[in-house]
Amino acid sequence: MLSCAERVLAQVKYSIPEEVTTGSVVGNVAKDLGLDTSSLKERQFRIVSATEDAHFSINQNNGALYVQKNIDREELCASVSPCLINLKMVAENPMEMHYVGVEIIDVNDNSPSFQEEEIKVDISESTLPGRHFQLPTAQDPDVVTNTVRVYKVNVNEYFRIQIRERGEDKIPFLVLQKSLDREKEQEHKLILTAVDGGNPPRSGTLNVTVTVLDSNDNHPTFTQEVYSVSIKENIGLDASVITVKATDLDEGVNGEIEYFFGGQLDRKIYDMFSLDKDSGEIRVKGLIDFEKIEVFKLDVHATDKGQPPMSADCRVVIKVQDENDNIPEIEVTSLSKTVREDSKDGTVVSLISITDKDAGLNGKVICRLSDHVPFHLKPSFQDNMYSLVLKEPLDRELVSHYDVIITATDCGTPPLSSVKTLSIDVSDVNDNAPEFVLNPIELYLAENNVPGKSIFSVSALDKDLDQNAALTYHILRDESSPLKNAVFLNINSENGEISALKSFDFETLKTFHFQVLATDSGTPSLSSNVTVNVFILDQNDNAPVILYPVSSNGSAEGVEEITRNVNAGHLVTKVRAYDADIGYNGWLLFSLQEVTDHSLFGLDRYTGQIRTLRSFTETDEAEHKLVILVKDNGNVSLSATATVLVKLVEPKEAFAASDVKSAAKDDEDNNVTFYLMITLGSVSVLFIISIIMLIAMQCSKSTDYTSKYLQETNYDGTLCHSIQYRSGDKRYMLVGPRMSIGSTIVPGSHANTLVLPDRRRASEEVRQQYRFRSVRQNKRRSCLWYVFYLVLIPTLWKRASAEIRYSVPEEVKERTAVGNVAKDLGLEIGSLTGRGFRVVSESEEAFFGVNQDDGDLYVLQKMDREALCQGSRACVMELKIIIENPLEIHYVAVEVTDVNDHSPAFPEKEQRFEIFEQTLPGRRFQLHTARDPDAGINSIRTYMLTANEHFEINIRQRDEEKIPFLVLKKSLDREQRNTHALFVTAVDGGKPPRSGTLNVTVFVLDSNDNRPMFSQETYQIEIQENIPVGTSIIRLNATDLDEGSNSKIEYSLGKTLKKKVYDVFDLDALTGEIRIKGVVDYEENDVYKLDIEASDKGTPPLTGECRVIVKIKDVNDNPPEIEVTSLSNTVAEDSKPGTMISLISVRDKDTGVNGKIILTTTPDVPFELKPSYKENAYSVVTKDFLDREQVSHYEIMVKATDCGEPPLFTSKTLIIHITDVNDNRPQFPQNPLQFYLSENNIAGASIFSVSAQDNDLNENAVISYHISRENDITSFLNVNSENGQISALKCFDFEMLKTFQFQVVATDSGTPSLSSNVTVNVFILDQNDNAPVILYPVSSNGSAEGVEEIPRNVNAGHLVTKVRAYDADIGYNGWLLFSLQEVTDHSLFGLDRYTGQIRTLRSFTETDEAEHKLVILVKDNGNVSLSATATVFVKLVEPKEAFAASDVKSAAKDDEDNNVTFYLMITLGSVSVLFIISIIVLIAMQCSKSTDYTSKYLQETNYDGTLCHSIQYRSGDKRYMLVGPRMSIGSTIVPGSHANTLVLPDRRSTSEEEANYDGTLCHSIQYRSGDKRYMLVGPRMSIGSTIVPGSHANTLVLPDRRRTSEEQLNIIPHNVRKARMTPEKHEGQLKNNIYWP
Repeated sequence: MLSCAERVLAQVKYSIPEEVTTGSVVGNVAKDLGLDTSSLKERQFRIVSATEDAHFSINQNNGALYVQKNIDREELCASVSPCLINLKMVAENPMEMHYVGVEIIDVNDNSPSFQEEEIKVDISESTLPGRHFQLPTAQDPDVVTNTVRVYKVNVNEYFRIQIRERGEDKIPFLVLQKSLDREKEQEHKLILTAVDGGNPPRSGTLNVTVTVLDSNDNHPTFTQEVYSVSIKENIGLDASVITVKATDLDEGVNGEIEYFFGGQLDRKIYDMFSLDKDSGEIRVKGLIDFEKIEVFKLDVHATDKGQPPMSADCRVVIKVQDENDNIPEIEVTSLSKTVREDSKDGTVVSLISITDKDAGLNGKVICRLSDHVPFHLKPSFQDNMYSLVLKEPLDRELVSHYDVIITATDCGTPPLSSVKTLSIDVSDVNDNAPEFVLNPIELYLAENNVPGKSIFSVSALDKDLDQNAALTYHILRDESSPLKNAVFLNINSENGEISALKSFDFETLKTFHFQVLATDSGTPSLSSNVTVNVFILDQNDNAPVILYPVSSNGSAEGVEEITRNVNAGHLVTKVRAYDADIGYNGWLLFSLQEVTDHSLFGLDRYTGQIRTLRSFTETDEAEHKLVILVKDNGNVSLSATATVLVKLVEPKEAFAASDVKSAAKDDEDNNVTFYLMITLGSVSVLFIISIIMLIAMQCSKSTDYTSKYLQETNYDGTLCHSIQYRSGDKRYMLVGPRMSIGSTIVPGSHANTLVLPDRRRASEEVRQQYRFRSVRQNKRRSCLWYVFYLVLIPTLWKRASAEIRYSVPEEVKERTAVGNVAKDLGLEIGSLTGRGFRVVSESEEAFFGVNQDDGDLYVLQKMDREALCQGSRACVMELKIIIENPLEIHYVAVEVTDVNDHSPAFPEKEQRFEIFEQTLPGRRFQLHTARDPDAGINSIRTYMLTANEHFEINIRQRDEEKIPFLVLKKSLDREQRNTHALFVTAVDGGKPPRSGTLNVTVFVLDSNDNRPMFSQETYQIEIQENIPVGTSIIRLNATDLDEGSNSKIEYSLGKTLKKKVYDVFDLDALTGEIRIKGVVDYEENDVYKLDIEASDKGTPPLTGECRVIVKIKDVNDNPPEIEVTSLSNTVAEDSKPGTMISLISVRDKDTGVNGKIILTTTPDVPFELKPSYKENAYSVVTKDFLDREQVSHYEIMVKATDCGEPPLFTSKTLIIHITDVNDNRPQFPQNPLQFYLSENNIAGASIFSVSAQDNDLNENAVISYHISRENDITSFLNVNSENGQISALKCFDFEMLKTFQFQVVATDSGTPSLSSNVTVNVFILDQNDNAPVILYPVSSNGSAEGVEEIPRNVNAGHLVTKVRAYDADIGYNGWLLFSLQEVTDHSLFGLDRYTGQIRTLRSFTETDEAEHKLVILVKDNGNVSLSATATVFVKLVEPKEAFAASDVKSAAKDDEDNNVTFYLMITLGSVSVLFIISIIVLIAMQCSKSTDYTSKYLQETNYDGTLCHSIQYRSGDKRYMLVGPRMSIGSTIVPGSHANTLVLPDRRSTSEEEANYDGTLCHSIQYRSGDKRYMLVGPRMSIGSTIVPGSHANTLVLPDRRRTSEEQLNIIPHNVRKARMTPEKHEGQLKNNIYWP
């Protein structure tokens, strides 16, 4: 049914104020609707509310409408006015629907309120009066006259309130009416009050805090205009120099100061220093060098971060203090690189000059040479000038080259030194004869050498060089002497290669000798000779010769006859041979090359004996051929062969019958074994004894073992950094200034001599004494030089100043004469050329030269004073003039004077300034400083500026510099002129003056003095609801007349809008575009009012406002709503057509056509819609008969579609259930039923079940079961009446009963009840309950056993018997399988698993047993198989023929005795070898013990060795240990030994120097007292050491392993023993005492 209806208006309308008390009567609805009040309760007159909270209720007794709960208009309708509530009332029987409207009238129950309690507004003190600042809007939920009407602010002199109306909204603005002053008042507290129009009125307040922001109107100010600080040169990188401090009275960014270096500084300053822009700290960035720059002048610029920024300047003067950081420089003026070795003393080799760039004492230099060179430095009359001269004769063969190290040390603190090495070569003279390395020379020459080829070479050495060392060789020949064989030799005179003219034969000539003479090419020439002994070596050039056997024709063949009964090892014959060669070449080995039977004969490879390997048998051949190969052991071996024919002959006696072998041989074998075992035991015992002796010898070594650091018997120890020398019968050790730890000083030796035992040769004394004297002399000479220089430095420094001084202007022409140096120095002009008169320049470029003809000093090339000297100081060049023969050095100073040849120049051609238009007059801006390389009056004098009305120039004098500043004298106006072009001119003081210009461009920067302006104050647009998110609805545009950041505008939504606005709309801050952000719903809000604010980015920012009104157009976006007013969920299936089921009402939130509704239902259902007399109300009724069994429930879909475009619809499903009536009987799914039951079931247990189904429900479908008793078998069955479970009362047996049948009846519980039955056929299934039964074999007593006899000679496959069995079960349960469970021999019999036949698998042998037992297992194939066993005994019987005589058993048996003998021989050989090796090792160890072997650390014969931190020496019957000034940990000082001598007992032998060294423990000393030994430990005790109580924590107890003789105890001196016995008296010494037992 379709229906388009108008929106239903309320039939009755009431009005009540909000907040009325609960129970208040609104009106009598029943009376107003004309309803009978007496039938209201019967008709269930009630309000059908669409919400959970019902505000109203109906009194069914009188029909009055009353208030059920408190009503809040603001909660129900928010700001909508009027607030109308529509009520829907229903009355049944007949069903009626009525609509009642109740208007809620507002009362002034809410005060205006702000979203925040406090708001903060920041206003810059430079803001002009009249500026507006929007404040938050107060919210009042009340409507009409009860909402906000006016805003007020507390009385003050700076602000007032202005209200601007936008539509229905009133927006408050805070208006500045008087300029703010942050210095007077930084903050203003205001109270904004919002008042509504109620009676009485209500109000709300907002705290407004106005913070006055600072403007940048104060310059930074430095604490000093000029800072001065001193630093040392070479100060570390990143070291702090000074911190400059500037202050600014402004605050915030206006008071934040950044520091920068001035832009006019030299680039080097930026490389040397860094300035922290935040703290103003100046740090060292580069290397500070006093010699380059003595004073740094830094301009520091401080600027704040305000807009516009303001700045200030100061100067920092950094003075550099000189440090001794320049090492002296050594310059070699003249050097002769080669000196003849026969040069005389005093020969001048080189001229040397020393310079140091430092000043004062740091520049004073002391010079010295390296030690042990035959040169010395001879000072010149000029300061720091030396000549290197020869002081002693040279010997090139001893030292051919000298690296003379010159060390120059200044007098600074700390002193610095430099080293220069002069390489001087000593030229050779012929003063050495040739020398052969060996004389005589032994030559081993192999025989059969090739004639004419080189056999070897001789070589002599000549210590001279070049021609003096060029050697020639020749052979001395004398026919009458033993040198006659030299005629067969020839020698190459250049290289000494000797060749033989003939081939030598070892067998003819075994040795001879000759002489070679070597002569050099010097003048005069020198020569020497050498004797060469030649030994001829044998070669393998002779083959072996067979001596035996030899036949009559001379061939190596022989016949040997032996009897056949000889035993193994019988000697057949012996092959004999010889070789003419010797050694390995003549050592012969024998081998069998060919033999008829390898098992018969064996050949000894060394003796050539042929022996039998075994006894002969009857089958062995009578004749055997043996071919023996004889070869020597040469590198290429030679060989010969011999043939031996061995014939076997019978012995004369008759052979005995084949008896067992005689027992004599067994006895012999046993005897051999016995003797081998005795020998093995004896050798083993000897071996063990030797091992025990070796261990005992090692353990019995005296504890006076030798230190691993001192392998020599008389080793005394040597300290690092020490030199030993001999004087008389003593040896001394010299220690340098840095004494080694543990070194000892002998009293009276000037603190550097140690006494050592005499162990050096007399020849060593002179050299060591010379070194000692040299060390002392050099040390004394060095000290004298220091004193000499310190006394004469002031005098020499004065003399170092130039004796002659000239001046010359820069840029003069080349060859211009400066002055006559020779004349001014008083030199003879005629001798200038001969004496090498010249200028020595220290730099690569030479600017001056001298004329050797007239002595004039002239200019070599043009000079630029600025390039040479830089700066304004006097430019003086120091010249060094040298004259030789004799060598003289003179110093001349030339001052280069300045000329005005440079114009002032700015570092850049153009300089730009950016100045804000609001900058006040008087502001200064530093300009680039011009640079003029000229000095004095020629430098810059003034700056000038082009005429203009806004700027003037000001010059500030800083030391010698003039710094120009651009000063603003009139305010700038960007609108009139935004750029100013100026020219700054720098003029110097030269004649004529020179100048340079700088282009200055001033850009006037804009100030933020214009606010953004919108094109409209109010924008109106219209959009449809549900517009897509992201859709742009309008783009706003505001303009700002300023430029730059002052004209960049940002857009934002007003802060006083409702939260819903921010959820629905999004404003792009940059473009001003408004986009949809959320869902736009007409039903929620049909109009939005947006306040837009445009703000620029100036400081302070300025803003402009506008309003955007967005109207929403309705679209069909709400589907109809279906409400089921009353519903009956169940209907009996026998209900009549026309029965009413439910009441339905529909509605749509949209308006107009979008709210018109068409209602439809699901077709093909037995229900229909009937319209009510009220619009959009319907009833659901039945139209056909119902059947629950066909359709048990109906889902009726009601679809409501509106008339909008496109139309929207809503569907609702009504679920109606049909109740049941008993009209169906029970039904079995199958009839008849077949059931299979296994036999042996459990009596009483359920065997199966039957089930019937009834289409009815509940009681109508409840079924009960019973068995129809028609035969005897049913008496053994029972059925459960509820579930149909059938159980058997007895156990069925398949063998007795195989099948039967019965009937079951099913009845429902309906009224009346209905029933049906089913026939059940039961089949019994067989189970494996019978075991197999053995039919054959069966014994007489009934057991399954049998005996079978078969002949022994039957073949494989013979049927022995057949086992027979049966099983009462059927199928797999009765299928039998046979298997052998037990059998004596599995290889004899086999069983067929299916037939039970037993057959033989192979023929029987003599070794098979005569009787065999077979156990056969018979089992069925049931799931759980059953089995039985049968036993068959099989007996083997002999056949009737006579058995043949048995053969005698084979007597082949391995001879185990031979194996035992073989293993015993191997063991005996192994033990013997080990015994011999141990004896050899023992002998070698004894022989290698040398009482005088040297240290592994020093292989020299006179090496003294080195002990860690200690030195031992002997004096009389005592031994001492010397310890140096830094005493070793654990060392001990003997009282009275000058704190450096240790007393040790005399443990040396007087007859011979024995190694009785006791060894040294690291940091510990052992000594003995009574029957104990102690170990003294120093302050740092070893980990794990043990302390004896009362020993002052430094004594360890050790076991007594020393001799106890009184002699040993008497060795210890009295004072040491006393110190030991009373340790508490020497507590101060015990930490360093050492005692030796």
